[in-house]
Amino acid sequence: LKNGIWEAVMTLAPGKYQYKFVVDGISWIADPTNPAKSDDQRGGFNSCFTINELSQIELRVQEQKKSVEITNPTDEYSAGPTVYLNMIWHQHQPLYLNPELDRLEGPWVRTHATKDYHDMAAMLEKYPSVHTTINLTTSLLHQLQYYYVERLMPYVGRRIQRIDTRRFFSKWRGKTDPWIDLALTPSSQFGETEKSLMKGNGWNCFSVSDVMMNRWPEYQALRDKPLEQFTIDDFTQAKGFFYFAQFDPDFLSGEVVLPTKEKINLSELVSITGDASNPVYRLKKPLTEDDCNHLVACAALVMEAVIPMHRQLQYDVAKQTGQIEIITTPYYHPILPLLIDSDIAKRCQPGDKLPERFTAPDDANAQVLLATNAYHSWFGSDPAGMWPGEGSVAPEILPMLAKHGIRWTASDRQVLSRSIPANQPLPQMYVSGMNGSDVALVFRDTDLSDRLGFRYQSMDPEAAAEDFIQGVLSYAKQGEVPYVSVILDGENAWEHYSRDNDAKRTLHAIYRKLTKLYQMGRIVTVTPSEYLSGNLSRGVTPHQMRTLPRLTTLHSGSWIYGTYDTWIGEAEENAAWNLLKQVRNDLVASGISAPDLSKPIPMKNTKEYYQYQAWMTMYAAEGSDWFWWYGTDQNAPGGGDAMFDQAYRTLLQNVYRYMKLAGAKVEEKQFPSLLQETGNVGGGAMQRGSK
Repeated sequence: LKNGIWEAVMTLAPGKYQYKFVVDGISWIADPTNPAKSDDQRGGFNSCFTINELSQIELRVQEQKKSVEITNPTDEYSAGPTVYLNMIWHQHQPLYLNPELDRLEGPWVRTHATKDYHDMAAMLEKYPSVHTTINLTTSLLHQLQYYYVERLMPYVGRRIQRIDTRRFFSKWRGKTDPWIDLALTPSSQFGETEKSLMKGNGWNCFSVSDVMMNRWPEYQALRDKPLEQFTIDDFTQAKGFFYFAQFDPDFLSGEVVLPTKEKINLSELVSITGDASNPVYRLKKPLTEDDCNHLVACAALVMEAVIPMHRQLQYDVAKQTGQIEIITTPYYHPILPLLIDSDIAKRCQPGDKLPERFTAPDDANAQVLLATNAYHSWFGSDPAGMWPGEGSVAPEILPMLAKHGIRWTASDRQVLSRSIPANQPLPQMYVSGMNGSDVALVFRDTDLSDRLGFRYQSMDPEAAAEDFIQGVLSYAKQGEVPYVSVILDGENAWEHYSRDNDAKRTLHAIYRKLTKLYQMGRIVTVTPSEYLSGNLSRGVTPHQMRTLPRLTTLHSGSWIYGTYDTWIGEAEENAAWNLLKQVRNDLVASGISAPDLSKPIPMKNTKEYYQYQAWMTMYAAEGSDWFWWYGTDQNAPGGGDAMFDQAYRTLLQNVYRYMKLAGAKVEEKQFPSLLQETGNVGGGAMQRGSK
């Protein structure tokens, strides 16, 4: 139209829609005139609206408390009633495994381990009165331990902090993630494969957020330089920068002692200028191949320390010691209600077209059992809590959780608001279940959680921390002790904090203020198990389940809109479910029975082993992450949805490969892409991995 205004007209069926505007082909922004917004899972928001059955447009805005304008934040607070605060950090990565190649296709488990997983627990040591819950998903820890720690650590010289490359390559070349091999291969030997990992692949050596990239000007210059102009030295610098940018800032500013007693100090290689809010990193000297080797060794040492760091601070209910309650998620992060019966989605999405009915309650049970077994092997105890994939709950999952000893689970306030009895207050713990299957439930305060996840990314750290504290204190009431739950991703959000490197100052300020308020009796951070069992040394009285308010009907839905429509109901999503059903039907028809998970894993290269792997690969394909990227409601940056589409189909194709190796009379299959929208292949950096 005139004056630089563009107009697009399209026919839309009833349903939910999310959108953004692209300005000058570069900047993606939400609609400034539409107050209804939804988390875009990449540090920002999509605008959204609903078209109802009458073809009317509805803007649905989640009611939020108004932020407090903080001009001069302090740690001075007045006396008043107490609030219990339950903070849950969700740490999750999809399964990046290519079963046929026995390697991970993405590096994101490793990069978040060095930047987030160790640090998010370690920083709590400075604040012993602050208690939190951390969810370490089993799909994450499986990749961390099996594909990195077990395969790298035998070749790490601890004293010199170097990898014995010759011995490592002879055993595990091509068996961790491709960027491990890239860093350990001399740049002078790079071929087309290595160059594609450098810049041409969907996920590559420059796949970091713009906020992170801006702190490394030399790295940014290489990003903007055409690959064909790269010198051998440029390749060496770039592969090193990809590691540097993914280390927690503490490792770059001085020595960090890990719980394994190893010491990491990368400050000898980088200089830091600028202020604390926006540091700028530069190399003290050009990187060498030996420096890149050192970075891989340091990454391995940090990954080795992730589980020990959590075990060191693990909360013990019986002894009432420790700070962190560690929980888990069904093994491959499935939408558990949809595994039990995909038609459960009809309750919250009555107008959506659904796929053919998929029902595999035995698989759902296996996902929970696999998770509890793995948790016990890593942490020496059984989990008391479980965050279901995407906070997806339904009445049918409660008996299954209770059967495996799970005492509590969690979802979002939108689930609570649609449960019965209606109009229940948010800040407290509930119970639901029947016939001895009672499970306690906590519900996420959407506003407070999203403040940390998104709204504080461009704020002054002290002002953001004070705003958060005031939001918690706003629940304080005389005569009662509210129980407020803040639940969010504990990794991806921090790399978008433009005024606070990795959100370190914001988180430290919050923990410092919480320490002060605990001493005053105003805010007591308490984990769900601690709340249920009590901790008299901290003034937390027990809350037995029979005393909790009861939900007679738990709504079936997730943390997004209180529905499952991010994973089921769109054409691509439904096609993915139908393909999943086809493959599972073929697996059952082959005569290969599901494994007995109470028995040890069969010996490799045996018929029984391939039978086991056929089912484990089937379970992996049931994860939520594949369905997340199908459809138009979520589009992946970087490699776009195509990377996840390929990963999903690779898993399903390998089910047939394992069936054939197990002796079943089947043919190996290849499945075409399920993507229908050309717009699903986007640009930018891969930021997804946890929600």
